[in-house]
Amino acid sequence: MNLLIAPFVNALFGLYYLVGNFGWAVILVTLAIRLILLPLVWPSLKSASKIRELQPKLNKLKEKYGKDKQAMAKAQMELYKQEGVNPLSGCLPQILQIVVLLLFFSAFNMVTGFKGTTKGSVEQINAQLIPSFRVDESFKFNLDFFGSDLSMTPANVFKGGVNLNLILPIILLLGSGVLQYLSAKLMMPNPKADKTIIEATKDKEDDMMSAMRTQSMYMMPAMTIFIGWNFSLGLLLYWFTTSALMIGQQVLVNKVNKK
Repeated sequence: MNLLIAPFVNALFGLYYLVGNFGWAVILVTLAIRLILLPLVWPSLKSASKIRELQPKLNKLKEKYGKDKQAMAKAQMELYKQEGVNPLSGCLPQILQIVVLLLFFSAFNMVTGFKGTTKGSVEQINAQLIPSFRVDESFKFNLDFFGSDLSMTPANVFKGGVNLNLILPIILLLGSGVLQYLSAKLMMPNPKADKTIIEATKDKEDDMMSAMRTQSMYMMPAMTIFIGWNFSLGLLLYWFTTSALMIGQQVLVNKVNKK
C-alpha cells in the first residue's frame, strides 16, 4: 500500500459508495481536504490579508525612505513585527497544497484508470483500499457527471463537435480561470494605492513590480485554462472546487481581519 496515495483512493471510493456519483465524491473529497488543511492555511491567509491592509503604511515608508533599500527593508520588517505579521508564513502551506494536489492527481488517475476486467488491475487497486472498500472483477465505476465522462479531457470532448456534453467542460475550464483571477485580485494590493506610490517614488523597480503583479493576475488564469485543456474533467472539477473554496476562505479572513 502506498501510504501517501491510499488515503485519497479510499476517500474517493468511500464517498462514491456513499453518494453513488463520482463527481460528487470528488467535490466532497476536495471539501474534506480544504477543511483538514484549514488550520495550516489560515495563518497564511490571515498574514496575506494583513499585508494587503498594511499597504498604505508600506507606501508611506516608501515615500519616506525612497531609494534607500536597506533602510526601507528594516522599517518594513519592524512594521510587520509591530503588526504581528510573518511574511514567510505562506511558504509552507503553499508547498503543502502543491504536494496534496500531486497526491490527489496520482490517486485520481489510479481510480479512473481502474479496469475491473483484469485480475492484475483489481489486485493493484485493492492493495490501496481498506478491506471493506475492496472490489472484484465485476466492479465498474460510473464516471458520468452531468452528461460528461470525468476521465476525459476538454480537448477530447471538443473533438466530438458541438453538443450538450460541452457544457460541463466549458464551465470547469473557463470557471477555473475566472476563479483564479478573482483569487489573485483578492491578494493584490489596492490598485489606487499601488499607483500612488509608483508616482510618488518614481522608482523603476516599483514600476516593474507593479507590472509583474498585474501580469500575474492575468497570466495565471490563462495558464490555468491552457494546462486544464489537457487535464481530465475530474481533476478540473477538483481544481474548480478548490479555487472556489479558497476564495471563500480568503473573503472570510478579510472580514475577520477588518473586525
